[in-house]
Amino acid sequence: MQTIEERERDEELAESDAEAISEKVAETPQISDLARFLKRARAIVPVAVVGTFFLGLIAFLYFAKAFVMPVVLAVLLTFLLKPIVRALGKIHLPESIGAVFVIAIFFTLVFFAVSGLVQPAAQWAGRAPETIANVQERFQHWFRRAERLTRAAAQVQDMTKSATGETPTPQVEVKQPVLMTTVMTFTRSFLAGLIETVVLLFFMLAAGDLFMQKLVRILPTLHDKKKAVEIADELQHSLSTFLFTITMINAVLGVLVGLAAFLVGLPNPVLWGVLAGALNFIPYFGPITGVAVLLIAGFITFDSPLRAIAPPIIYISLHAVEANVITPMILGRRLTLNPLVIFLSLMFWTWLWGIPGALLSIPMLMMLKIFCDHFKPLAPIGEFLSG
Repeated sequence: MQTIEERERDEELAESDAEAISEKVAETPQISDLARFLKRARAIVPVAVVGTFFLGLIAFLYFAKAFVMPVVLAVLLTFLLKPIVRALGKIHLPESIGAVFVIAIFFTLVFFAVSGLVQPAAQWAGRAPETIANVQERFQHWFRRAERLTRAAAQVQDMTKSATGETPTPQVEVKQPVLMTTVMTFTRSFLAGLIETVVLLFFMLAAGDLFMQKLVRILPTLHDKKKAVEIADELQHSLSTFLFTITMINAVLGVLVGLAAFLVGLPNPVLWGVLAGALNFIPYFGPITGVAVLLIAGFITFDSPLRAIAPPIIYISLHAVEANVITPMILGRRLTLNPLVIFLSLMFWTWLWGIPGALLSIPMLMMLKIFCDHFKPLAPIGEFLSG
């Protein structure tokens, strides 16, 4: 028979086991817990609304790019050129005349840069059949191996289809649009966007501080007025400094690459210099494309592999010094951004707007960072975007 002490001990053990089981049951997720959480999480509705808004904004930017892209480009060019118009205003030149003068000089320089890129590229394209024939003769043994592999793969595929009794699927041929029609459509849309950008840029430069003054007038409180002026000033200073500095750095890089191409004996050094400077505006993908193009041009031009790889090696060396030493030293940490965020922004804007989006990805990211830095709830996002 059990004693009283043994009974009490058994009862205590049974109670402790029951408590442990009840605790495990309580820890097991229940569907009622989710319902209580949804009732308490009142922030879910605002988050869902904000998320829906951003999805709608992305869709709007995608489908309305023909309208939005010239506006964004005109705004960024306004940040770049407005300091020059203000400097001309200090010598009592009216802002409208100063805007016309600055726009004319800027687009003249762009025209000459594009001409330096298009004319040599057209010469290379005119020599394309001869160049392709020379490449085929030089690397004929490689082409033969690739051709044999292709034939073997085709034979294996045919044997597989005959063994399984599959009938070949009829191929539907889709006729491509006529080349001339495609070129005319692209030229028409490009000229329309260019005219819109130039007209918008003129109005923004000629207006001076008119838009800022009207924005200050309609804001209700003095704190909001100061905040708006502070954000506008930082946007103006940061973006103009960044765009002007990057333009000068890329121009110098293009000159050095062109000089290097001339020294190693690569034809049309102006083409490679302008191409290197233009591609350097696109982070990551631009330098990779430049290396690939110079590597192909080197192997097409030179018989020696060492001479062929010299142009891309020189270019990537100059780009490494520029990206890791020169640009950070000139711009400083204040204008540096997180490399991962830069790459994500590049992917997003390239998907959204193509090559123009790739060129605008960093300025758009800088604008977002400046806005986040001036609003306390968005400050963590601004810190995440910084380098």
